Parts: sequence; structure tokens; C-alpha cells
Amino acid sequence: MNLFKMIFRGISWGATIFTFIMIGIAAAGGETFSMSSTLFIKHAIGCLIVGMGFTIPSLIYEKKNLSIKIQTLIHMSCGFLIYLPVAYYLGWLPVSLGWQVILFTLACAIITAFAIWYGYYLYYKWEAKRINQKLGKLN
Repeated sequence: MNLFKMIFRGISWGATIFTFIMIGIAAAGGETFSMSSTLFIKHAIGCLIVGMGFTIPSLIYEKKNLSIKIQTLIHMSCGFLIYLPVAYYLGWLPVSLGWQVILFTLACAIITAFAIWYGYYLYYKWEAKRINQKLGKLN
């Protein structure tokens, strides 16, 4: 059941990020922005795949015998093993612009992934504290 939950969470994240990116691109392009439906679909599917590529491996956090550092390393490694070929195939990595631009693009992707991860980390930490407080009141 958790696998299906992660699949749908990944689809949600991918669709949300895709929507915000498309809004940003359309806003920057003004009235002249256009994209073929085929290209739109390819990018949408790519975002959904990457979203699932980052959320499904988060099931690793259910393994309590691993440290949070190892869990995070496994989670992010799996996510980026999905992201990199998709990003290359869809042109999200601007290889024609040189290695500095590629590194900047990768740095943005890494910062975004860790920002989302950190948000979840803080949420679950807060949730655990809240539950512990409720349990403390029961004793």
C-alpha cells in the first residue's frame, strides 16, 4: 500500500513542479510562448517519472536499521539516477552551453531536491514531537 501512496505522491510532485515551471516559462515568454503538444507531453511525462523517481525510494526510511545519512544517500542517489537520464534526454541539461551551465543546472536540481527533503524532514520531526507530547500526557 505504501508503494502506491509513493507513486501517487511522486505523480503529484512531478505534476506540481511541471506546472510551476510551465507557468514560469510562459510568463517569461509573454504572448509569444508556444510548445508543440508532443513536446509538452514528453516534458510532462518526464516530470512525472522524476517525481516518482524521487518519492518511491523514500520507502527506504522505513528501514530502521540504517542511519538517516545512509537512508538519505540511498534516497537521493536513486532519485538522481532517474533524474539524470530523463534530464539529458529531454534537454533539461543544457549540454550545448558548456559545463558551467550544466553544473549550475545540476546544483539547482540538487538544492531543490534537498529543500523538498528538508521540508519533509522538518514536518515529520514536528509530527513526532507532537505525538510524543500527546503520549506524555497519557502517562
